[in-house]
Amino acid sequence: MPCDHKFIHDLQLEYVDWEVKTLFIGTFNPEWEDCANNYAQWFYGRTQRNDFWCILPSVHGSNSLITGDRGTWINFCRDQGIAITDIIRSIDADAQNENHRVAICNFRDEELTNFDVTLNRITDILENHNSIKQICITRQTLVGFWENCFMDTLQYISQNQERGIQLKLLRSPSRGAIKGVVGNFCQFVSNRWLAQGYQIER
Repeated sequence: MPCDHKFIHDLQLEYVDWEVKTLFIGTFNPEWEDCANNYAQWFYGRTQRNDFWCILPSVHGSNSLITGDRGTWINFCRDQGIAITDIIRSIDADAQNENHRVAICNFRDEELTNFDVTLNRITDILENHNSIKQICITRQTLVGFWENCFMDTLQYISQNQERGIQLKLLRSPSRGAIKGVVGNFCQFVSNRWLAQGYQIER
């Protein structure tokens, strides 16, 4: 059996009941219960290691939501015209294989490149939500494996230029990417996102 995404029923924005202007795309969160550190309630929800829910509200001039929950985060997204998903829907990994469990439960993107994956169809999201004007990927480069993962999305943007969709590659909100940070991590990355062209869409 593959390892499915923990929030597989949200990947196509099933939770959205608002007009989406900005789409954030992360990587993957495994459903396996024996991933000891996987307490996330929603996307970017491993808040002891990830500052997304401090950074994004800061960019929008709001207070940190790092101690929030699924409902709090969805309400913020609704207010700001934002939606969140991940690029990987499932991973061809065996829960009985110790090496697979260690690789998946490390929550390191580089480990995922060693597996066959099933992708989330971002193009379907773009077709179903034609209000999207900005796609934000929380990694600064798309090379090799990751370029392949996002190839359909990149081609869609190129082939539908009348939509005016802007693609932004943003610094990772993971505190594992702390190299080069000066001062408060949340504020530093918030400023970087703005410098990297993040637009507050109205």
